Amino acid sequence: MTQPTKRIRKRKPQESAPVTVLSHAEHLQVLHAREQGKTVMYKQDAWGHIETRFVRTHNVAAWEAKGFVVR
Repeated sequence: MTQPTKRIRKRKPQESAPVTVLSHAEHLQVLHAREQGKTVMYKQDAWGHIETRFVRTHNVAAWEAKGFVVR
């Protein structure tokens, strides 16, 4: 019989990320800070679903080419 050619791999140790618990108000503040200075754009598909994107102002023309509309 021949030796198996498959290598045995050891499992990597799992890294734990620091978990920070935010209140609802703090979470909203973080979201608003991230979206500040961006343009809100929408696209509606044939089923009526609305996709929302927060786009940097210099990328608005590229997103309009994809079918999105500025709010």
